[in-house]
Amino acid sequence: LLVSKDLGKHLLEVEDLLQKHGLLEADISAQTERVQALNAAALKFSELEGYQPCDPQIICNRVNHVQTCLEELEELAAKRRKELEDSRQLWTFFQEMEEAEAWIREKEKILAAKSCGRDLSSVVTLTNKHKTMLGELGNRRALLHQTMKKGEKILAKKSFSSVGIQEKMREVCLRWKKLEEVTGLHQQRLEDAMNFFQFSAETDDLVAWLQDTYRIVSSDDFGHDDYSSQALLRKHRAVVDEVEKHRGAVLALRKQLALLAPDHRQGVDVQIRVVEVEQLYGEVAEVAVLRTQWLQDALAVYRMFSEVHACEVWVDEKEQWLERMEVPEELDEVEVVQHRFESLDQEMNSVMGRILDVNQVVQQLVEGGHPSSDEVRSCQDHLNSRWNRVVELVESKKSQLGSVLKIQNFLLEC
Repeated sequence: LLVSKDLGKHLLEVEDLLQKHGLLEADISAQTERVQALNAAALKFSELEGYQPCDPQIICNRVNHVQTCLEELEELAAKRRKELEDSRQLWTFFQEMEEAEAWIREKEKILAAKSCGRDLSSVVTLTNKHKTMLGELGNRRALLHQTMKKGEKILAKKSFSSVGIQEKMREVCLRWKKLEEVTGLHQQRLEDAMNFFQFSAETDDLVAWLQDTYRIVSSDDFGHDDYSSQALLRKHRAVVDEVEKHRGAVLALRKQLALLAPDHRQGVDVQIRVVEVEQLYGEVAEVAVLRTQWLQDALAVYRMFSEVHACEVWVDEKEQWLERMEVPEELDEVEVVQHRFESLDQEMNSVMGRILDVNQVVQQLVEGGHPSSDEVRSCQDHLNSRWNRVVELVESKKSQLGSVLKIQNFLLEC
C-alpha cells in the first residue's frame, strides 16, 4: 500500500487516497505502540541471569530487525504522504486554473453580448454594472496570481513533469490578457457612449432652451404704456444677457463634437444637429436684437405720447385762457397782463423745447420705419397745429395789448 504509485488522476481521487492513507497511518501508529511494548518485553529476556531460554544476541537482533522494519514502514508512510500532498497541490492547482478558465469564458461571453446602451440612463446603468465587474476582475486577478505562485512552487520542486503545468499557466495567462483587453475595450466603448449621450442630452437641453427663448424674444407684446414697456425692456435685457451667456456653449459644440469617438462624431445626424443649434442660436440672437429695438421704439413712442399729452394739457390751458382773456383798457390792468405775457413767454420757450424734442423723436421713428409711423406723425401734426394756434393767439393778444398801450401813451402825452 505504501509503495503504490497511484497518486490520483484528479483532486477528488487524491483526497480519497489521502483519507485512506490517514487510516493507514493511524494503523501504523497503533502497531508502533504494540511493537515497542513487545520489544521491551523481549529485551527483558536478554537481561536474565542464570538460565536463559534463548541466546540474548538473537533476541537483540530480532528486536532490532523489527524496529528497523517499523522505521522503514514509517519512512514509507511519510514519503507516501508527501507524494500524495504534492499530488493534491498539483491537482488543486489544475482545478483552480480550470475554474479561472471557466470564469474567463463566462466573462468573455458576457462582454461579447453586452451593448453600450441606447440613451444616457441605460449607459449609466451599464457603466455601474461594468464597475462591479471590474471589482470582480480585480478579485479574480488576485486569486489567479496566488494560483500562479502555487504553480511556480510545484515547478521548483520538480516532483512532476513541468510541461503540462507550464502549458496551462501560459494558456490561462494568454486568455486572461485577452479578457483584460476586451474589458478595456468595452470600458472605452462605454465611455465613448457616455460622452456621446451626454453631448446629445446637453444639446437637447440647449435646443429646448433656445426654442423657449425664441418664443419669448419673438413676442409681439411691447407694452401698453411707458411703465409696462420699461418692465418688458428690463426683462428682455435679462434674456439678452442669458442669450449672450449661452453663446460660449453653442460655440463649444464643435469642440465637444471633435472630442467624441469617430463612430459618434462622424454620424450625419449629429453633425446636422450641431448646425441646427448654431442656426437656431443665430435666429434667437437676431430676433433678440430686433425685439430690443422694437421695445425701445415702443418706449420712445409711449414717452412721446406722454410728452405730447403733457404739452397738450399746457396748450389746452393756455388756449382757453387766451380765448377768454379780454384786453383791458386801463393802463394798470394792461401792465399786469403784460407781465403775465412775459411769464408766458418763458413757459412757451420751455414748452417749445419739449415740442422740438417730440418732433425729433418722431423723425427718428419715421425714418426707422416704425410700424406706428402714421399714428406718430398724426399725433405730431396735431400737436404742432395746436401749438401754432396758441402762438397765433399769443401774437394776436400781444398785438392788441400793443395797440392799447400806444393809445394809453398817446393819451398820457396829451
